[in-house]
Amino acid sequence: MIQVDIENNFAAWRAAARPLINEGVPPDKVIWNASGQGSLFQTVGVIASRKTDVAVPPQFIKLAEAVACYDDEQKWSLMYRLLFRLVYETPHLLSLESVADVRRARTMEKAVNRDVHKFHAFVRFREIKGAGEEIYGAWHEPQHFTVERATPFFTRRFGSMKFSIFTPKGCAHWDRERLTFSEAGSKSVAPDGDDFESMWLLYYRSIFNPFRLKIAAMKREYPARHWHTLPEAKLIPELIRKGRDVNSDG
Repeated sequence: MIQVDIENNFAAWRAAARPLINEGVPPDKVIWNASGQGSLFQTVGVIASRKTDVAVPPQFIKLAEAVACYDDEQKWSLMYRLLFRLVYETPHLLSLESVADVRRARTMEKAVNRDVHKFHAFVRFREIKGAGEEIYGAWHEPQHFTVERATPFFTRRFGSMKFSIFTPKGCAHWDRERLTFSEAGSKSVAPDGDDFESMWLLYYRSIFNPFRLKIAAMKREYPARHWHTLPEAKLIPELIRKGRDVNSDG
């Protein structure tokens, strides 16, 4: 049995999987560990393959990059099972939605993509006071390890602004030229508010239309678990009450 200890990212898994798949090591002979906790099994060094890298379809790489962000330790063994079957058994495996591992991987991919969408929608920057220069920070709580996948969006949108995004699953930092990442952060390091926030709340009130209030749809777009990270969320209960009053009077 081979135990493979890796960092929790796609690049580390890919580097470890390459020699294994080149040598044809079956999935049931490999134990993947990215927890940093060690294992009851004896760790065996990964074999150094001298064989030429096997061909892997591009669609698998795209799928695996997304699955690698999913918050579940079993993703690594799932990805290796898919890779082994693609290379040695069923080249068209990814087109077979009836295969349980394929369905599971697609479900993970969709969850990660949703998480990235929420990341883009729910990050709110606030100025970090006392920094000596204009720097902004934001606190966000993603469900999955999507910091590196989601953050380039903000560098394109706010490229002229220095910022940091702090999350319990890793942090991102942009200095106007280079994007870097660091370990998980604490909410205490992110700013609580700034002078612009009152203007944002005033704007949010002004665009709220009680006649178009659909609470179920709103909660799908604004999941309650994110409310405590959004400055405008403090207005939502009040706006819902007012919307119900307006609609009941009509």
